[in-house]
Amino acid sequence: MTDADPDAPRPISSDWLSLRRPADEAARQASQPLLADLQNFLAEIRGTDHTGPVRIFDLGAGTGANQAWLAPQLALSQRWTLIDHDADLLDHTLSAPPVDGVAGTEAVVAGIEDLGQILDADAGTADSAVDGPAPDRHRFVTCSALLDLLTPDQLRELCATLAATGTAALFSLSVTGVMDIEPADPLDERLNDAFNRHQNRGDRAGAQAVDLTAGYLADANFTVTTVDTPWELTGNHAQLIHRFLSDRADAVLEVDPTLAGEVDRWLARRSEQAAAGSLRVTIGHRDLLALPPRR
Repeated sequence: MTDADPDAPRPISSDWLSLRRPADEAARQASQPLLADLQNFLAEIRGTDHTGPVRIFDLGAGTGANQAWLAPQLALSQRWTLIDHDADLLDHTLSAPPVDGVAGTEAVVAGIEDLGQILDADAGTADSAVDGPAPDRHRFVTCSALLDLLTPDQLRELCATLAATGTAALFSLSVTGVMDIEPADPLDERLNDAFNRHQNRGDRAGAQAVDLTAGYLADANFTVTTVDTPWELTGNHAQLIHRFLSDRADAVLEVDPTLAGEVDRWLARRSEQAAAGSLRVTIGHRDLLALPPRR
């Protein structure tokens, strides 16, 4: 029996996705300018005579948190395709109550490497006489908390697919590598550096994901806009803070097991402060909107 590959993708637990949802939703309020730009773009390409739903493809859809937050923010009819490797998570999403504004939802067990094929299948209504990408397709691709888990090659492939199909994208809550905790602790910076190295395991993009994605899409003549959407966690988030710091400590020890004693003491201090409601934790995230060139 062989040990599991430490760099292999790991399943994401549904309880963690549920626990983080309120913090995600609060952080995403900062992305309202991106949503306004996206809706203006979709309204322009749809025109006044198009009444069908906008097609939305959600990568790494998980338990449906992205759809649950984003769908009510969009003042238009929508049809969603939820894409994830984990069939159990997708089943959880499809069994949830309908989301306002969504005309229909389907689930596809697949990964980002399958996006091109999925978009091609959706393009059956496109005008086959049009030469090249069709940027006026009434659709966009979205994801939440995913880009930093991908490798630069996967990001490049994703962006190439968007460029080849002229498809807009809204990518939310990618980590930036920033962790700021008040009151400060002497170990904070050292442990955050170790955690960021853990995020790069298996050649993952980690904190560089947004900048890489923005660069790839700008090179393809997309209009790219980013906005910071940090978690701002306080005493009201004691359970999430404790879980977040515990998971972070585990990740640090995978990178450097020699820190075990220091990490244990740091986590004990921080857990006590979290329980007392005296911590303020800022975790950097960034959202990205990419709009294809008009042709």
